[in-house]
Amino acid sequence: MKVGLVITIKNEERILRDNLLYHSAIGVSNIFIYFDGSTDNSRASIEDLENVCCLESVSSEKYKQFDFLKKFTAQAASMHTARQCLNIYDATQRCKALKIDWLLAMDADELFLSDTEHPTDVTTFFEQNSSFDIIKLKPLEVISRKKSYENVFTQETLFKSQPRFKYWNDRIYFKFYDPYNDETFSHQAWLGHTMGKCAINVNSNLRPRNVHRFVSIDERKLNTISKGRLLHYSLYDFDDFKKKFHNIKHRPDVFLNGKKLPRMALIWRNLVNDPNFDDLYLENYFVENLLVDEKKLKCFYKTRFFNLLKRSETAVVEIDYVKAVFASMLSSK
Repeated sequence: MKVGLVITIKNEERILRDNLLYHSAIGVSNIFIYFDGSTDNSRASIEDLENVCCLESVSSEKYKQFDFLKKFTAQAASMHTARQCLNIYDATQRCKALKIDWLLAMDADELFLSDTEHPTDVTTFFEQNSSFDIIKLKPLEVISRKKSYENVFTQETLFKSQPRFKYWNDRIYFKFYDPYNDETFSHQAWLGHTMGKCAINVNSNLRPRNVHRFVSIDERKLNTISKGRLLHYSLYDFDDFKKKFHNIKHRPDVFLNGKKLPRMALIWRNLVNDPNFDDLYLENYFVENLLVDEKKLKCFYKTRFFNLLKRSETAVVEIDYVKAVFASMLSSK
């Protein structure tokens, strides 16, 4: 059983190498990195890794003859997610040529985890689930407790368990400031995407529907399961916050499907790229709005109604596996 990984990146030098080392350590055999306008030293940081293939984002011309990719080829010039979908499709074709069985489609700030309680290597995981076409990986979102991390993969172990809670009393909201309207508004504690990502069976004749989901090219019904987890290190510290929204400075205000970007994403993109706000202001903004200090952390363990009732659903999960994998890598050197 051979497992591949595809990531499209822009300026991810801080975490890219560690991401690839982790996935290699848990059994990923081939990694395809597509550079999408990077200006930092991301490529140089990984060129010595033997199982990594470094490529530039696919030109829309390469696949313009395929009608089932028209949504992506038509928008590739303006939408980085369209280019990402083309890169994923291209990596799938490379996997077929290399006889790779499964492909993980993820981002640089995401790690694969087979299970929260008894994690295994990727070979074991996919051998146990080889009959499926698609495996959906539900996300766990990092709890950002430091203004700056040296290596967030080894230094942070707490994650938000889920984006939504069934019972009103278990839901967690924080206050966020909109400097353009000089107002504070409430938003759920979960800040990143909620759909997770997927692992796809390379021989199932699939194409991306978007960066999160896949469909069959021949329109057959797919055998899909939700299993495994996606560790999402979203906006994990101030430098990552600034980098992320600087990267999407020229992004359109809508997703590929035409839906408008969330209010907070629009505010933060504009804020980071606004010359009226210097780094000191942005750093203070991050600390006051996004950083989870001790007071905010306690909210994940309480209920909303004066904490008189116990939580029905756990809001925090501790993951030590990533830290253990890196420790094992160090000890084996």
